Amino acid sequence: MSNRSKKAQIWIARVNEAGLTQVLLFKVLERRGGGWHPVTGGVEKGESFLEGAKREVEEETGFSPDRGEWFDLEFSYRFVGRFGEAEEHAFGFFLKSHKKNPVIDPSEHTEFEWVSLEEALHRVQFESQRDALNRFSCYFKKS
Repeated sequence: MSNRSKKAQIWIARVNEAGLTQVLLFKVLERRGGGWHPVTGGVEKGESFLEGAKREVEEETGFSPDRGEWFDLEFSYRFVGRFGEAEEHAFGFFLKSHKKNPVIDPSEHTEFEWVSLEEALHRVQFESQRDALNRFSCYFKKS
């Protein structure tokens, strides 16, 4: 039996009032690793990756997981992080409304920003995040 933790990575997108697709990034506190990231979080015992992803979106943003369309990006990877071995699975979540902004948890994040795909790809520091975002972008490049 593995002691590997399960995590979810969730890319959130919207179409803004100008008709441009944007993705949501959070600036993580330096003591938690720093940098710009999508929503990420642990999957609890008994949850599927998708159930954990939906819970994390609601906890970290205040967005209802029922207020958009979910995409399984069919992308998982393993890594060794601050707390040991982990497996992370990536999802996309396309919000139905462009009018709501996330509520951030100051114990995890200092700020958020809605940015273009190109800007998000530039800001994130991990290749696995870029890979997941590129997969998600296939669902909205036509918008």
